[in-house]
Amino acid sequence: MKKLLVILLIVLIAVSGLLFFLKDNLDEIVREIIVTSVSDATQTNVSLAQVKLNLKEGVGVLNNYQQGNPEGFQTKYAFRFDQAELDIDVGTILDDVVIIERVFINHADIVYEFNDGKTNFVELKKNIDKNTKKKSSDQKNNPVEVQEKTASQSKAQQSKKIIIRSFEMINTEVEAVMPFASSQTLSVQLPNIKLSNIGAKENGLLADELMKVFLDAMEKDLKRAVNFKNLVNDLEKDLKKQIDREADKAIKKIESELGEIENIKELKKLKDLF
Repeated sequence: MKKLLVILLIVLIAVSGLLFFLKDNLDEIVREIIVTSVSDATQTNVSLAQVKLNLKEGVGVLNNYQQGNPEGFQTKYAFRFDQAELDIDVGTILDDVVIIERVFINHADIVYEFNDGKTNFVELKKNIDKNTKKKSSDQKNNPVEVQEKTASQSKAQQSKKIIIRSFEMINTEVEAVMPFASSQTLSVQLPNIKLSNIGAKENGLLADELMKVFLDAMEKDLKRAVNFKNLVNDLEKDLKKQIDREADKAIKKIESELGEIENIKELKKLKDLF
């Protein structure tokens, strides 16, 4: 009986120590998971300044998130926001699937770049798809022992699966740009995005999978709001007008010079008369 009490005491101390560790380090652990998972999935630089969670109140915030661009794009980032507000179902924190009741983002900034016949948002989604296929292929081709080791490492590094009951992104400013034509830019406001029960059907999604859902939603509205074909046509018209203006100037200059030559010829004829 005495031994059993000692064992129980050790277990309680260990659990208490783990809880204190998680309490003191949870914000940084979650921040690292988000940055690492999304960076790996999108093959881009992702930055997140701070995560602040208050599990007692069931709320949290993500501060200063910036999603970098895929290779081949010149603008500084694809999108960024100063703050995302979270409402968390605290009762699910220790479950395999964590439920976030609400995510709210106000005044995000998007740079929608068209370069070499493609957009940065399409390429971000392609990178996530490639990463997903690679993980699936690795699991099929590796021996069982390696699969188990990789799975355990992945589980340790990744976030738990998440279900988001409500996602809302409002007042989002978009700058559509074509680096090869810096004069052709367009500023618009993206329609408000509202999504419900993200990941519910799949019994939860990982951080990179959630990012794919958000990118899909943003890109659909971006395609409706910005027509790069029209921007290119406008650019061609502007170039044609500029070329026509320069051609007119050149023609007038030549005509002026020719006129001066004719005047010189007439003066010479008059001089020969004397």
